[in-house]
Amino acid sequence: MVKIIQSIIGWVQRQRLKLAIREANKMFAATGMKFFVLRYRRGFLVKSKQQLKQLIKEGYFKKGFTIQAAEKIALYKTR
Repeated sequence: MVKIIQSIIGWVQRQRLKLAIREANKMFAATGMKFFVLRYRRGFLVKSKQQLKQLIKEGYFKKGFTIQAAEKIALYKTR
């Protein structure tokens, strides 16, 4: 029973990741800006590099988080 639930949860997470990647690709095609897909609080965050810089300035992420760290841990990067 536990394995069935875990496999369903894994499937849902993969689908959400696919949707986030598709959204990043659409936004890249429309704007030409670089986009990242990051894992954030049980979900996926799709933001441009410029938006991430602004969020870091505003304190959205924990102190010490940099754009270079975001590039390293990004699940997907456009361009």
